[in-house]
Amino acid sequence: MKITLRSLRIRLSLLYIIFTLTSMICLGCFSYWYLSRQLESSRKHTMEAREERVIRYIATWPRQGPALDLLEKLQLFSIALASTDIIQAYELDGSLIYSSPGSPEFKVPWPNKSCLERCYDLVHQNGHTVRTLDHVVILDGHKIRLSLSGKIDEHEDILRAVRNSYLLFCPLLLLASAAGGYVLSNRALTPVSQMTTEARKIGIQDLERRLPVPDTGDELQTLAETWNELLGRLETAVARLTQFTGDISHDLSTTITIMLTTASLALSRTRSTEEYQSALSTIAVECEATSQLLEDLLAVARADLVHQNIERRPVPISQIVLEMSQHFAAKARLKNQVLTSRIDDDAWMLGDLSLLRRMVTILLDNAIKYTPESGSISISLEANGETIQLVVKDTGIGIPAEALPKIFDRFYRVDQARSQEEGSSSGLGLSIAKWVVEAHQSVITVDSKPGEGSTFTVSIPEQNNGVEATHLAAF
Repeated sequence: MKITLRSLRIRLSLLYIIFTLTSMICLGCFSYWYLSRQLESSRKHTMEAREERVIRYIATWPRQGPALDLLEKLQLFSIALASTDIIQAYELDGSLIYSSPGSPEFKVPWPNKSCLERCYDLVHQNGHTVRTLDHVVILDGHKIRLSLSGKIDEHEDILRAVRNSYLLFCPLLLLASAAGGYVLSNRALTPVSQMTTEARKIGIQDLERRLPVPDTGDELQTLAETWNELLGRLETAVARLTQFTGDISHDLSTTITIMLTTASLALSRTRSTEEYQSALSTIAVECEATSQLLEDLLAVARADLVHQNIERRPVPISQIVLEMSQHFAAKARLKNQVLTSRIDDDAWMLGDLSLLRRMVTILLDNAIKYTPESGSISISLEANGETIQLVVKDTGIGIPAEALPKIFDRFYRVDQARSQEEGSSSGLGLSIAKWVVEAHQSVITVDSKPGEGSTFTVSIPEQNNGVEATHLAAF
């Protein structure tokens, strides 16, 4: 596989490197700042404690002891000091009155501040770092300026060592992170590469192939399983489409053959009026079946184009159902069937008039087609204020339980032999009916048992109770 900057592996690796680098910089800066603050705080506490010891030492000098002045007491106190710790005392006018015998490198003059409260400072001089504490205090009853200072080079050494260790360790860790990030991303995306390779092999002719499913329990496994489910649906759809194309070709070929043969026989010699009428009747029946098939195909194409974006207008659904039931009553009588209807008056809904007519037509046509002679069909429409319920029930041959989940699928036929026996069926009628129902935010269900008949129920929500009064004038 060609690796480019747009490769997901490279992008994941770069993101991993950026994240690691940012984390290390933040961690290093925080560690350096936190350690510096802790060392500074520790040194301040030490110098405050030293100042308190000086004041307490002078203040608690024993009365019975030798009479010493302030400078002599400070000299005695300074004996125990390290050479890097300095004590200096100034008069309030700034003149130096005492300086402990430490190294001059660590002696820092009084700052240009009054320092009535404690003043802290950090001074760099003579190649050393010195921390100072200056404060005006009362010693031996006199108000003087007391200055304490001490070398903290070891603190700087510690901070410098921490900083250098980060600067040395971070690039090495960054390189290791980059290599690890690339290896991990490459390993994580290996199933994707395998799926991509396998997907490129799948064509319309071999939809039975499936993508490899990694047993990882993560999103990649879910992705592979989802794609395999999609391939399964595509395989089923293509198989039905192939079967449908063959059936349609056969039906059209048969229809044209019947019409040509009938016409040729009728024209082969002079015939009686009844014979010509019979031939024309046969041709008309075949034309009607072909026309119905073409209408179904156009309806399916329209469903694909407009999906559910239909134009909604107030529709008198009671009137539509009544007209359709009256229209199909004659067709039912030709099969000695009884078609009864029970329709609530003045039920209205928002929808497409032509599509709703087609939906009712499909349900009634199927009921008559798959109900034997002397059977019965009923259609009812009830409105209860919340929903409008359309029910088409027959005593026909019914639908097997295993076929019920598929009867609304496009091009699905319950039984090929039964379809041919009952007349032309493209397998599109119920799928068109379902599309019309769903386009109106409604639901269609079916209850059926073989030999006992079928019941199709359409539940339509009443979206606008005021639609009837507002739009009656339009009809």
